[in-house]
Amino acid sequence: MVKILVFSPSFRMRAMIVGILTSPGVEVESVTSRRALFKRCAEKLFDRVVIEDYRLFMDGGGSVERIRTHFATRPKIVVLSTVIDEQTVLSLLECGIDQYLLLPVSPARLRRKVCNQ
Repeated sequence: MVKILVFSPSFRMRAMIVGILTSPGVEVESVTSRRALFKRCAEKLFDRVVIEDYRLFMDGGGSVERIRTHFATRPKIVVLSTVIDEQTVLSLLECGIDQYLLLPVSPARLRRKVCNQ
């Protein structure tokens, strides 16, 4: 069972991502705030964390550390965003995220990149 946590401040986007990722053998939860994201990461071990708000990482690697602090294994962090600025993408990767996907992304590609890694 792959356990995925989805964070998006947008109800519509969060519902869409959860709908795309939900399938047999995949357990998906979602949260709406930074506080809830960090709290759930402290309470439950997830295999993947999907984040649709790159601004969460404006503090450098601090958010990545807070997400991964409570995990024995290193969950993959996938960021979805409409930002195509090369410097922003490089900064995200330097912070420690594992994958950056440019929105819009096809549902099949999103499922492949998140569920099959």
